[in-house]
Amino acid sequence: MRRFALLLIGALAVAACGGSSDDAAMGDDAEVTAADQAVIALGATSTRALFVRFPERPSKELSQAVIDAAKRGVDTRVVMTSTGSFDSSWMMQQHLESSGVDVDVRKDKPLEDVLAVADDTALVPSGTGTKKVTGADAAKLAKRFTDLLDGSTPRPGALAAKNTVTLHPMPEDSRDRIVSLFGGAKTSIDLEIYQLQDRGVVRALIAAAGRHVKVRVMLEPRTVGAENFKAVSKQLTDGGVAVQPTPPAFDTSHNVDHAKLAVIDGAELIFGTGNLVRSGLGGAAETNFDNRDFWVEDTRAENVKAARALFDADWARKATSAADFDAFVLTPDNAEHKISDLVDAARQRLFVYNQSLSDDTLVTKLLRAKQRGVDVRVLLGYQPGFGGAPPGNQAALDKLVAGGVKADFLRKHYLHAKAIVSDDRAYIGSQNFTNGGLRNNRELGEIFDDHDLVTKLVSTFESDSR
Repeated sequence: MRRFALLLIGALAVAACGGSSDDAAMGDDAEVTAADQAVIALGATSTRALFVRFPERPSKELSQAVIDAAKRGVDTRVVMTSTGSFDSSWMMQQHLESSGVDVDVRKDKPLEDVLAVADDTALVPSGTGTKKVTGADAAKLAKRFTDLLDGSTPRPGALAAKNTVTLHPMPEDSRDRIVSLFGGAKTSIDLEIYQLQDRGVVRALIAAAGRHVKVRVMLEPRTVGAENFKAVSKQLTDGGVAVQPTPPAFDTSHNVDHAKLAVIDGAELIFGTGNLVRSGLGGAAETNFDNRDFWVEDTRAENVKAARALFDADWARKATSAADFDAFVLTPDNAEHKISDLVDAARQRLFVYNQSLSDDTLVTKLLRAKQRGVDVRVLLGYQPGFGGAPPGNQAALDKLVAGGVKADFLRKHYLHAKAIVSDDRAYIGSQNFTNGGLRNNRELGEIFDDHDLVTKLVSTFESDSR
């Protein structure tokens, strides 16, 4: 029996930007149990923190109550159990995460003696019903949630050597390097990000502000029909961080600011394909619920200067142009032609990672590369299709395979990455190969000819292709 009857619109929204829609049903016809009702009522009283252990089949009402708490600005976290249906568990995880909920998916069943903790009150099973506990007992139960969900905090780290680029595949490299960079910042942190939830990152940003580092964060207010802005922005603002939404110019129709970049001390750019959330940073207990993503450290002075100028322009809501930021693959400024040119330039090999491929022009270019003798291989994100619909990316996959391209879904992780190897050059960025990713959103990437970076990307791709 399918655990969650999720609507196709949710899958399509995930395909667009890594989130899902509030219209996606968050549970099947599971009965709203008395325990669910008790958790919902307790959660409605929360003002600071809400921790919930989901039953194996959470009702739609329970799921929505958790999301509603996050929308109110409550620090909301969920532990859920995967019982074999990857499609439905993954969709639930993605929707909760895109709605501002920190969620971990586990095969084991921890915390079975607690249902929820809201602020200073816990709800626990009692016979055939439930009871509330407060005081020290509730505090102990809350600590068990945080011990389970919070990662360790690494020591502050130094910036990378000057004039270097370094590739970090996720989930193998985890979040520690990023947290340590924020932890070691001395003068400034400028962060522009689509989704931010990782508690280690949030703590590091607040700690930096506490030691008088100038910390500015731009956070996307709409994650494709959901949101994760209120809870995190409140925590950051309360901690002395300057926070504002990403530019409204990218907040029309289904467009968003989908970039993931930070400039630290005006001396290092870090950017990536993933978000600063549990699934994007290797924090899931079950690794198949982690994303395949990449982060890059870039200390080349011209690129760092350009990234700082881009952040300043977006912070001030000023228009940008391709001429000003030629060092980057930048949407909406120049991404379409730079990615197209990179694909057209391939003569020996063309390896492609992408979460969402729906741009017909790019599909045609990949097929033409195959026709001129290039070794073309493509890995795409598997996005469940519901109600009899095919999985997301299936149409593009079918066209590529019919044209002789070696193409498949990545299965061992959720493929969220966006990367290309074209002969001895590589692109890494936030652009999905969609109309929004190539033409309308705010997106950022780079093209590299660094031998070590390209080699590491090729090695990762070949391992994922096995």
